[in-house]
Amino acid sequence: MERLCDLYFELSNEDRLEILRKLEGETMNVTGLARVLEITTQECSRHLARLSEAVLVERDSDGGYSLSQYGHLSLKLTAGQRFVSGHRDYFTDHTLERLPPELVSRIGELQGGRLTDNVMVTFGFVESLIRDTEEYLLFIHDQYLPTILPLGVEAMRRGVTSRSVELKTKAPGRSLDPIRPDYITLEDEEYFIQLWHEGRIKPRFAEEVHVFLYLNEKESLIAFPLSEGGFDYLGFSSGEDPALHKYCMDFFEYYYERAEPPDQERLARTDERLDLYKNKGEE
Repeated sequence: MERLCDLYFELSNEDRLEILRKLEGETMNVTGLARVLEITTQECSRHLARLSEAVLVERDSDGGYSLSQYGHLSLKLTAGQRFVSGHRDYFTDHTLERLPPELVSRIGELQGGRLTDNVMVTFGFVESLIRDTEEYLLFIHDQYLPTILPLGVEAMRRGVTSRSVELKTKAPGRSLDPIRPDYITLEDEEYFIQLWHEGRIKPRFAEEVHVFLYLNEKESLIAFPLSEGGFDYLGFSSGEDPALHKYCMDFFEYYYERAEPPDQERLARTDERLDLYKNKGEE
């Protein structure tokens, strides 16, 4: 415990932490570090002496400093803490308590993402993501967002494949009411069900969903649940950050692997629903 406290003490200094981050990718001498950090060489030397004593950095024969193996590992393990502390307000209102430890421990991989702090920004990002999808669309959600169903139809007609994790208790089906913004035609509904039977759409179902997540082959967005339950759909978008995208991909695969595929009863109910709409249309 004493060494852990010593480590946190060294990392609590902003200049020392910045020195470690600069040395993460290259070897630098005192003068170079002082210049980059805009501090005096004397200050920089004192910081390096402390970091050397803590075995976080090491000095070569030419006077260059680099991270020790212990320093590399310590910095990597604090990435999650840096990310969480940088978004303290967000993680005060949102919870990761229901998530598996192996994914929580990798939360620092989101540090290259951008916080979407407006629900309309989130929805707009998801719509844009679906429009730009060329290969695959993966998602975990508690409900279909308004307006995305027509975009999903367009994506499927482009040859996009889809896998998803959805709530088991949610009735299968989509709005066929033309007044609603998520309206799709009877023809589109029939097309969805055809793709479902063909396996180009592969939904799975879970009792609960602990994350709101969308990703295609390039971009991703992840939002965590509120502490009191439910979602406000605020989270982190990747742009094209590869670390965040891989994290979201691994996140999806974890839950998809554990979710249940649709049973024949669910497929039969979906077919019956489509027949009902067809019969109404013929009346």
